[in-house]
Amino acid sequence: MCGSAASAESSGTATFTLSLTVPRVCTVSHQSAISQAGTGFRLGELREYCNVAGGYALVVNYAPGSMKGAVVAVGEERVVLDGSGRAIVSQSPGPRIRAREVFAEPGAAGFDTDHLEFALEATS
Repeated sequence: MCGSAASAESSGTATFTLSLTVPRVCTVSHQSAISQAGTGFRLGELREYCNVAGGYALVVNYAPGSMKGAVVAVGEERVVLDGSGRAIVSQSPGPRIRAREVFAEPGAAGFDTDHLEFALEATS
């Protein structure tokens, strides 16, 4: 008896393209813990999260015309407010997660507003 073997061969190539979109997220949250510290006040802790490759700026917004001469410090970064209602406190060159203490020292008019708002703004 003669036998024959059947065989199956499969050859081929396939290409798959996978594309992902990662949303740009920059958030800042404040954990309040107000206490006197030297000539000013400790305001608590800011927690920053930003995944933007080009970095971000930490901005403080306040009522225009107020806080002139007051100092806001976040970690080692300090800015003297000019009353414009907005100031850049610090900049990060890339993505970052960090927590930093917040301090404020009054200007000549004291603390003439009760509202400071911190925001992260992507730089790219």
